[in-house]
Amino acid sequence: EEEEFDVPESMETILETLWEGLRDMDTIVRWSAAKGVGRITARLPKSFGDEVVGFLLEMFSPTASHASWHGGCLALAELGRRGLLAPSRLVDVVPVVVQATAYDMLWGTFSIGSHVRDAACYACWAFARAYEPHDIAPYVDDIASALIVVTVFDREINCRRAASAAFQENVGRQGAFPNGIEIVTMADYFAVGNRQNAYLELSVQIAQFEKYRRPLIDACVGSKLNHWDGVVRDIAAKALGNMTAVDPDYIAKTVLPLVVARATDVGIRECHGGLLAVGEIYHGLAKLKLNNDKQSGKTLSDLVDDDVLEKINDILPTIKAADVFKGVHSIETRMAACRLIENLSLAQFPVRNGAVLECWQWVIDDCLPYIDQTNAGVTDAALAALTPFMTHYYCQSNVTQTGRE
Repeated sequence: EEEEFDVPESMETILETLWEGLRDMDTIVRWSAAKGVGRITARLPKSFGDEVVGFLLEMFSPTASHASWHGGCLALAELGRRGLLAPSRLVDVVPVVVQATAYDMLWGTFSIGSHVRDAACYACWAFARAYEPHDIAPYVDDIASALIVVTVFDREINCRRAASAAFQENVGRQGAFPNGIEIVTMADYFAVGNRQNAYLELSVQIAQFEKYRRPLIDACVGSKLNHWDGVVRDIAAKALGNMTAVDPDYIAKTVLPLVVARATDVGIRECHGGLLAVGEIYHGLAKLKLNNDKQSGKTLSDLVDDDVLEKINDILPTIKAADVFKGVHSIETRMAACRLIENLSLAQFPVRNGAVLECWQWVIDDCLPYIDQTNAGVTDAALAALTPFMTHYYCQSNVTQTGRE
């Protein structure tokens, strides 16, 4: 039985000071406060320790600052590392830690959240060392999927490596992570260090495993195609195109209609990511069709619905009518529109009529002479789109091919 003893009244004041420290704007103060919470909780009765966990969970409210989320993750990790977090509390703790692995708050022209995601990975690492496999078993799928998404798709190298280390620790100590050994050999410290490799190569390799396939695709669509960094949106669209071969039905029936709707969104980030994703996905589906037609008998028409094809035809005429190609934020949209034309042309997309072709031609003509001393990518994108566009739609053998194959 737990030994009874009085807790000094001054302890409440000390803990309140530590709560403030966990929310401090200085990282070293939050780290020191988390250490202090762990040391004091180790000396408190079990009932008081449970109250400490309850106070920590209140720090993860949607309106709380990034410092509060970071300090809360550090404190939970410290309690877990010291064996002070009761297994019965995991049902409350694991969901907030998993949510913290995706924390990313836009702050002006940049984002804050990498330190929160890093601390959440540290918490997952600490839990792996503190609990028996039967304690973690109910939460294995949630933790594994969250760590894989960070390992593959996080923008920051330190977060990708922290998630990889946490996943490896869980595989080694818990032993119940699906396909753990195979993934550990793929997503090692050096493999996740290169963002291009993580997005374009590791994503496809890990998506081969069914447990991680949909979480990776959904994370790419949900948070990366509308990311604040345009480079991430670009590479996320390419990753979706690559993963099309892994789950073509889901991407064609669920993901493609979603990104087609985003392509005409009024938001700059949503429109840019949608345009890129539509072209990459459709091109990926077309390459899959060419490779697998003889084996499966499926055509591209079987994968993509007629109404989706109609909406793809309407994308560029719609955003042209909305004057999206004008203004200071039009550079990324112009480049994405040219990439869309390039990919659809390579995929031999069935254009509805000559009016759509005229719109595509107008986009290329308008972007070819576009000169911006800070960004020469618009002209390059137009040049890249011109050759496949002219080859497929204006060559004599293809000039009448506007219907579906």
